[in-house]
Amino acid sequence: MSYLQKNIEKILKKNNITIYKASQLIQVDDGALYRMVRGRSSFSKKYIEKIVPLLEVSREEFESWIIADKYPKELIKKAVSVKKNPPAPVEIPQQKTKVTKSPILTAKIDKLIIEKQLSRTKLSKLLEYDQITLNRMIRGTHKISGTVIEGLSGVLEIPQEDINSWVLADKYSLEVLLMAWDVCKSEDDTLYS
Repeated sequence: MSYLQKNIEKILKKNNITIYKASQLIQVDDGALYRMVRGRSSFSKKYIEKIVPLLEVSREEFESWIIADKYPKELIKKAVSVKKNPPAPVEIPQQKTKVTKSPILTAKIDKLIIEKQLSRTKLSKLLEYDQITLNRMIRGTHKISGTVIEGLSGVLEIPQEDINSWVLADKYSLEVLLMAWDVCKSEDDTLYS
């Protein structure tokens, strides 16, 4: 059973609310809510905003359940670590503007590019990937594909898990990541107690 399902069902049961009643209260089809709770479809932002007051939890706590279900525990741990100690922005020699703050993924990739004496142009050629799209992915303005993560891993000689942890750290706040990590750890504690 997923963390999301377990937590929602526990809270609903405690408050004597059925899925059907909850669906009426948040104005969604009961079948759709059932599928979302079971993880067969995703909660949209709209429905997250509707269900968190009913469950009396914060949006951050709700998101942490989703993250704990979606990502491996060790990846969440790495994302927390990098979010707590973010890399300094990197000065790229060819870049005309001074960077004062950048996403973790951008800073980490740019640091590796410089260490390997590459440029983003050279990197895009090595990956055989469109440079504009690759730059957007590295800057975090476009979703980074699994193919690009795999390619970056090979060219930059770093584990895919590291790149995925940087993406995760950029996507969520430290508060949400810490909550997700706590969810994972509490599950381990329950398993071994």
